[in-house]
Amino acid sequence: MNDILLEPLKAYKEVYKNAFEENMDAYLNELVKSSGVDADANRNTVERYRQASAVFQDSGKRLSRLKGLRVMLIVLTVIALIGAAISVMVIVDTGSVGAICTLVGLLAIAISFILIVVLVLKPRIKTVKEENEKHAKEAEQIKRDAWLQMLPLNGAFDSKITKELIEKTVPKLQIDDRFEMRRYDYLRGKYGFGMNDANDCSTLEILSGEILGNPFVVDRELVHTVGNETYQGTLVITWTTYSTDSKGHRRAHVHSQTLVASVTKPKPYYSERTRLIYGNEAAPDLCFTHTPSHAERLDEKDAAREVRSGVKRIRKMQEDALEEGRNFTAMGNEEFDVFFGAFDRNHEVQFRLLFTPLAQKNMIELMRSDQGFGDDFYFEKEGCLNYISSEHSANWDLDTSYTRYASYDLEQIKNNFRFFNRAYFRSLYFELAPLLAIPLYQQHKPKEYIYEEVYGRNYTDYEAERAVNAFGAKHFVHPQTQTPAILKTQFLNKDGESDALEVDAYSYRTVEHVEYVSVFGGDGRTHAVPVPWTEYIPVKRTSRVMLKKMGFSDKEFQAKSAENKFAETLKKYGACHYSRGLLCCLLGRDGEDFEEDLRAVIGEEK
Repeated sequence: MNDILLEPLKAYKEVYKNAFEENMDAYLNELVKSSGVDADANRNTVERYRQASAVFQDSGKRLSRLKGLRVMLIVLTVIALIGAAISVMVIVDTGSVGAICTLVGLLAIAISFILIVVLVLKPRIKTVKEENEKHAKEAEQIKRDAWLQMLPLNGAFDSKITKELIEKTVPKLQIDDRFEMRRYDYLRGKYGFGMNDANDCSTLEILSGEILGNPFVVDRELVHTVGNETYQGTLVITWTTYSTDSKGHRRAHVHSQTLVASVTKPKPYYSERTRLIYGNEAAPDLCFTHTPSHAERLDEKDAAREVRSGVKRIRKMQEDALEEGRNFTAMGNEEFDVFFGAFDRNHEVQFRLLFTPLAQKNMIELMRSDQGFGDDFYFEKEGCLNYISSEHSANWDLDTSYTRYASYDLEQIKNNFRFFNRAYFRSLYFELAPLLAIPLYQQHKPKEYIYEEVYGRNYTDYEAERAVNAFGAKHFVHPQTQTPAILKTQFLNKDGESDALEVDAYSYRTVEHVEYVSVFGGDGRTHAVPVPWTEYIPVKRTSRVMLKKMGFSDKEFQAKSAENKFAETLKKYGACHYSRGLLCCLLGRDGEDFEEDLRAVIGEEK
């Protein structure tokens, strides 16, 4: 059991998958029990709500049908009256008896429809509408009762539950409450982890922790790039040509042509990128890159064909390397060689040290299996830092807020809880799996690191950016912004447990243009074809925020915010947002007394 993680796919299938389900259900059952909610009573209330909702929807359908019939009769009445008016004109002009009969018939129809609308449909619609409103109120009241029944359970959830469940299931995996300065100092000082200073990306979510003492960070960024957009415009032209037929008659021929023109202009593009960065001192000089092979999509026959073809390419690479004096040798495990690749590796000895026969076996199983996500990952190693970027991580919801579970229906709460946590654990586990597949990474214990005694700031740039992005870009962008925004924070000063930060919001405003492009037409002339295009003009707005760790859970902060004194203190400084234990306040005034005010209101000693 102690070494089960050395074979990560086997560990997931035989141990962790079921263990996580058991831990999750046990936690959920205990939470339901301690909250005191009555499952049977809620089940009955929810069933009553569904029945009342069905009655409400049925009456709504009847109301829609009656209103539709009323509209149809009104339209038919108008048509009948128009026909009657035409009949009157015919009678005036011709005195036709048939027209008189038609007039009488149309008027009778119109009057009948009017009487049906006024005497039958109007009161019926009124009655059904009143019934519909009554049923809506009844259904809404029952739903409110169900919400009240679930209030104790909805209030019992916490945003740290997911972290606790994962750590209980896989004790070797530890997850931080937030990306602290101490963790950042360790990654940067020991492994060369980079600074968050690029203005073309901003951290949306950050997750950090360690596996047997070796640190990792999952960073989700909003990335800005500038590319080109091609705009098209059209112009329809016509011209006339003449010809003479065999009899000497001159004939005109009208031609038309749609001229198409295009212009290419710069345009900003935005995308999200999720990367796992892992530090380990094993094979410290080794660099390589693995790109997804999607071996999981191949059946045995296709996989064997791919291996045979790949082996030929690898042999040719060995021959070329020998002729050029380079050091490149196939690993011997043909399936691993073909599917994992990493042919750009720079150190054959350390590559073999890392990818032992067990590591190769683990990696092949991981890449071929459908238990996780197969080989959908990029694996890049640069010295002591390893980078994992997977296709499935784009769908990984990193926000563990407890509010996602809330419902008036106990069964729905359970489903919400199970669905999210199951998906979160699976995503995290298989994001880490390519690293866990290498036994040396787990066996290599990091050397002691000397931390700084005092840090010049309380919170990392990564955590600060996550905080302002969670707050919402709309609070920081330029008033004329018409695109997403990249938010970058600059540390200003530290005051106790508070950091003063400057937030720069980079975005664009747009201006519409029309450019005329000369195009030669079939009429032998040049025409100016209009091409509408959009100009993106950079705009920037700078704001100030204060960031402070409060020591409350999300729901504790919510309760604290209801206290008058606390609410008044926050109101002094402007809009605020709280998540992951950090309070982020957008300063509407000077923040000089911020730390002192917050300490006083939460009962801390200065």
